[in-house]
Amino acid sequence: MRRLDKALLAVSIFLMLSSVLATHFQVYAFWKAITFFGDEKFYMVLIPVIYLGYSSSYGIALFIPFIFGMWINLFLKNFFKLPRPPESYRIVEARGYGFPSGHAQGSSMVFGYFAYTKKSIGVHFFCLAMIVLISLSRIVLGVHYWRDIFGGILLGTAVIFIGVYLKEKIKYTPKVALLGIILSLLLPVISRSVGYANETFSIVEGSLIGAVVGYSAFKQFNLPDTSEIPLKKRAIMTTIGLFVSGAGYVAWKSGAPGLPTFALSTFAMVFLVPWTFLRLFDRYKMNNNI
Repeated sequence: MRRLDKALLAVSIFLMLSSVLATHFQVYAFWKAITFFGDEKFYMVLIPVIYLGYSSSYGIALFIPFIFGMWINLFLKNFFKLPRPPESYRIVEARGYGFPSGHAQGSSMVFGYFAYTKKSIGVHFFCLAMIVLISLSRIVLGVHYWRDIFGGILLGTAVIFIGVYLKEKIKYTPKVALLGIILSLLLPVISRSVGYANETFSIVEGSLIGAVVGYSAFKQFNLPDTSEIPLKKRAIMTTIGLFVSGAGYVAWKSGAPGLPTFALSTFAMVFLVPWTFLRLFDRYKMNNNI
């Protein structure tokens, strides 16, 4: 067994044992820390790191289904309108309807994707542990019922496997890109036509539009997969991408409208950052005869 597998198995076992002790002694700090890994702020950091720092093709195959899945989550929440547990049971703040759980769904999509794409027993065990713990944290912290958790896990698993299947079956062409752009632009029309539009919908819809348009431009300009860029250069590019992503979030917090703000920041992270960086890098090599 590889060292990484052993390390991930050890971490997984440690987390599971810690969860038992934390529940027994009512140490909610542990569960608050675990639930953060199902929070949108965590994914705002994780996805740029994967896309820019690891591989753009690997990252976009997670990014687009993830955002689309969260749009479905919001749609179903507003359709079923099932309540969360009473506020007297809640350890942390939570808004909106309960079913399906966004944390359970998000963790199932992200960690399920990692487990599906990596043939490693350590990765599989760790991803399963994270899905279980993040989902359980919402029960322990009193913000979801079991129905919400099961619904989120089932929906997240279905979305990510459909996304992986489509990636394997459908090759990129300009027509496929155009279809994806049209479909992403239809989502705001659908949510507003049924009266579900709110700022959370706008954030998700803007992020999806920016991702689809940005990656279409990425492919149209024949940019190399980010995995082909030297590691040190990827680290710099990832730092810039995180700054752009964070700037969009700060702008929204300061009062900027969600849809255009997140569409622009996501487009910049997906396309403008790697495009600009590669142009500057190529110019640097030319000027220095590298």
